[in-house]
Amino acid sequence: MKFTDHLARIKSSVRNVYSLNNLDEWICKHTYLNNEKYSFKDHEFQLPILKDSANTTITVKCAQVGLSELSFRYAIAACCTQENFTVIYTMPTSGDAEKANNTRIGPMIQGSPEVKRLVDANLNNSEIKKFGDNSFIFFRGTKSATQALSIPADVVINDEWDASDTTQASVYVSRLQHKETKVRKIFSTPTIDKYGVSLEAQTAKRYRHISQCVHCNHMFLPDYFEHVKIPGCNLAKDEINKRNLHTLRWREAYLACPKCGKDPELHHTRQRFVCENDIEPHAAHAYYVSPFSAPNIISMPYLVQASTLFMRFAEFKNQVLGLTAEEKSEAILEEDLDKALINAPLYSSELHVMGSDIGITCHISIGRVAMDGTLLVVHREKVHYTNFEARVRKLSADYRVVTHVIDTMPYTDMVTRICNANPHSWGAMFVNTKTTLAFSVQQQEEDTREGKMDLRLVKVNRTVALDQLLGVIKAGEWKVASLGDEEDKEWKEQMLTLKRVSEMDKNLELQYMWVKTGDESDHFHFSLLYLYIATKLRGMAGSVGSAGLGVPLVRTFRIPA
Repeated sequence: MKFTDHLARIKSSVRNVYSLNNLDEWICKHTYLNNEKYSFKDHEFQLPILKDSANTTITVKCAQVGLSELSFRYAIAACCTQENFTVIYTMPTSGDAEKANNTRIGPMIQGSPEVKRLVDANLNNSEIKKFGDNSFIFFRGTKSATQALSIPADVVINDEWDASDTTQASVYVSRLQHKETKVRKIFSTPTIDKYGVSLEAQTAKRYRHISQCVHCNHMFLPDYFEHVKIPGCNLAKDEINKRNLHTLRWREAYLACPKCGKDPELHHTRQRFVCENDIEPHAAHAYYVSPFSAPNIISMPYLVQASTLFMRFAEFKNQVLGLTAEEKSEAILEEDLDKALINAPLYSSELHVMGSDIGITCHISIGRVAMDGTLLVVHREKVHYTNFEARVRKLSADYRVVTHVIDTMPYTDMVTRICNANPHSWGAMFVNTKTTLAFSVQQQEEDTREGKMDLRLVKVNRTVALDQLLGVIKAGEWKVASLGDEEDKEWKEQMLTLKRVSEMDKNLELQYMWVKTGDESDHFHFSLLYLYIATKLRGMAGSVGSAGLGVPLVRTFRIPA
């Protein structure tokens, strides 16, 4: 028998033995950790996730339970056992991918004789690795469009989804179209509800890691706030901090069964994933991994101490508990909106300003700033874009509107007509700059050669402007006229769908941004933002807030006929 035929037979036997659903055997046989063969001991919860046969699996996880390590090994095992196989592995930035390659993946390859034999020494770097004759892993960041690939892939793995540019990362999903396998795996610690990995899990069968008490056999889902007990402690969990930790018997913290009160003595043989929405016909599967999933790795005293180590308690809930959370001081809450709504008319004969968010359905907010600096939202409504111009003329006359800020997209031609007809109308365009100013103004002259139209522009620094509006809302420096239960409900839903989140940019600097969550639209939120900018443009004395000033006062106004 020829040696090449022998190799071909060996390759064929490997492919016949190992599929994507039993790679755990290959991983344990051929990869190492700390100079010992890799084992799922104390991480047994990983096996159902690894062996799941669904095309899309989503893992909502706490940090430091080995799931990134598992995903690295899965990718390598797949390429070492499958013929003509391609994996695209994304991380938030290309720097993250390079760091993971240098500190974790590279040592993993060097520590395994079998993997080291299969990797191509000439194509083994932080961006691409080749295994065998024709299997590849491509590592990519998501913060730059230049990272995108145009090659077909069998598997796309998205690591730390919430910290990624999800719009750019989603481009890679289209690379699955030309391959039969079409597997996608998402791993991430969560941030806020209805965003990122939390949102992805909403359209999946959701599996929670249930535990059974060794004493009374009660099945329950462990909860840090409800079931972790500290002897003699009457403080709420979010009241424990660095200043009072030493006064507590936190080293004696334990998990208490909600039925018998005893320590359930968590063990993987009494834990299993249970689907909470089995009757829903979702194709994707989502797994929720908490610190209680690895009880031999993460102790209850550690959880209590860790809760005091974060600047923001929401970060502790995200990273250590694997829960969605947001700081109340950094989020618009329903109670903030309820406090602002009043059942009294705010209309008066005074001058007003208007903010409009444009779409097929346009959203309009009209208001003014009271003498004490309170922002008064006196009117809000929706109108189809084909009737928008006529409705704006009518509302401008009825409310004596002297400044109107309008979203320029997507109907720039319509906004230009409105600005040409009314010198007190401004088109708004979002920009991202490092300045702390909320906006700047620009008069754009018409230039037919460059396709520019005559338009008065307000360049809105999106994050800074939304942060300033948040400050007004949290301080209660606004009032909104109620329009009735149904309309107020829709308005509140739209106001709550936009959330403030933190992320690392491509330079690994922490930054904040506002993102849309859930399925509700956010148009009333943006029309309110444009209304807020309009109060600044008018430059009236005592206008709400102080940042973003320095814009010339609008000295004259014309009430449209």
